[in-house]
Amino acid sequence: MKRFLSVILVFALLCGVVSVAACAVDTPYDDSLFYTQGDYEIHYRIIEHEGDFKGRIMMLHGFMCSTYAWRNMAAGLSARGYDCVLADLPNFGYSTREYDGINVIEREKLIIGLMKSIDPDGEWILAGHSMGGGVATNIAEEFPVKDLLLFCPAPQSTCPEGFEGIVTSKPMQWIMNAFFRYGTKITPLVRIIVYAATRNLKFSMEYDTHGVTDPFLYEGIGAGMCNMLVNVRETDLENTDKISCPVMLVNADGDIIINDNMRQQFYDAFPKAEKHIVEGGGHQCIEDRADELVQISVDFIENA
Repeated sequence: MKRFLSVILVFALLCGVVSVAACAVDTPYDDSLFYTQGDYEIHYRIIEHEGDFKGRIMMLHGFMCSTYAWRNMAAGLSARGYDCVLADLPNFGYSTREYDGINVIEREKLIIGLMKSIDPDGEWILAGHSMGGGVATNIAEEFPVKDLLLFCPAPQSTCPEGFEGIVTSKPMQWIMNAFFRYGTKITPLVRIIVYAATRNLKFSMEYDTHGVTDPFLYEGIGAGMCNMLVNVRETDLENTDKISCPVMLVNADGDIIINDNMRQQFYDAFPKAEKHIVEGGGHQCIEDRADELVQISVDFIENA
């Protein structure tokens, strides 16, 4: 946490910019939908199946990402007969930023509410990438799902005791706002980050950076990020025996985000999981290695 906040502080000071308000577009995609619960509006999209219907998948993105990160896998899975529901977690994409004084609802409860609103009695497959993998794990412990697919999952931790006031302070919100709103406008920097996350130079050079950067124009990004660090629910890897469905764990050997300890935590929590390693892949393998992961996922779902 200290290292993370230090990096953001230095970057923001180097940018030397002043935060200004900006509003997100009402419908960022032609298929944009919004689910309302309490003070929250959760942006989501449904990529409908082609041919015979085989199942419904809720797909949760990672940190600094949005529904955009799943675009390639959703296209492949929908072509194989699966409805793909892509949701922006709070503070990301086009969902509500957690402003000061918001009546906080855990993101796990928001996603469960969204799934129930779409198909209250249906069977769900749950997929999570990175941060979304930690959220998906918590959801699967209290909401029955058919299969749990975890791609480079990252365990989430709560804010260290004593740091809450610093993290949610106005200066820190300004720093966060400057970092995310303006740092992401430096296209070469974004491409470097994409390359580091995928280990794929050609993919990073052709990447449409607007898919990543546009959501950071959403008003309240700074406050949202700060409040999220305090409100986040820790990933519960001690009670995974509550999860009775088949579990698939996918990691990449070139992942510089998920270290050996984080990976081992999930291996220990799910000793019977079907495990895969994406050779030569990076943390964002769900984007540039989508065809490979679609095939792995379909084989798992249909044979588990």
